[in-house]
Order: sequence, then C-alpha cells, then structure tokens
Amino acid sequence: MLNRSGLIVRPKKPFCDWVRAVDDDDAPEVTLDQMGAKLYLVPDYEDPEDAEKILKKVCEEIFCRELEGWYTDEEVWPKDRSLKMFKQWFDVQHFEIVEDVGRGPIENDEGPEERHRFQPSPPPRRPPPKRKPRS
Repeated sequence: MLNRSGLIVRPKKPFCDWVRAVDDDDAPEVTLDQMGAKLYLVPDYEDPEDAEKILKKVCEEIFCRELEGWYTDEEVWPKDRSLKMFKQWFDVQHFEIVEDVGRGPIENDEGPEERHRFQPSPPPRRPPPKRKPRS
C-alpha cells in the first residue's frame, strides 16, 4: 500500500472542444475516447471530505499537465485554470487507497525539476530582522 491516494482524470467535452479549436487542421478527428484518462497520485487522505481539499491543491498542476499533453505553447492555454473550470473540463474519480502490486522499485521518469513544474514558486524567504546591539 502506498502513502498516496489517487485521482482518475477524464477529459470532458469542453476540453475536447478546446483541443479542436487550437488546432483545427489536425484535431477535428480527436474524440473523448481517444483522449483517455490518467491516474494521478496525490497526497494521501483518510477522510473523504479531505478529497476536495486535495483536489483544490493539485487541480492547477493537473490542469497544466493535461493541457501540455496536447499543446506545449502556454500562450494557447486558457487563462482560467480554476477548480471550477477544472470540474467543467474534467471528470474526477477519487481513490483513498492505492496499492502497488507491481514488482521492482517505483521510479520517476522525469527529473526533479520537472516533477512539480506548474506549481507556483514559494515566496522568497525574508532575512530575520536585525537586532539592535545592547548598550
């Protein structure tokens, strides 16, 4: 059993329509069935109410990964990648428990810099305030 939960993300019609609109030469034949679903491992949770909190934290990164799977030019991506828009473009199925029955170690095919490339950078740390010397 892994210390992760899972989300299966399936594109819906608005996502398919966007793919077709961006590249109307090659994409008109793309169907939702051809787009398929993806499984994303997310931080684990034990309480079903926490599933929505987890989705809110990871939805923008997943949204970006789904967009990048079709077009790497971020200029053509929709600017609104909110949770509300995510739910309009994707069906999500939550899995609290993920078990690994594969053999061998789990490996990350991407480098560490690629792993969470769509998450906003944390704000820079401020240096501690200078203390006045005692007289």
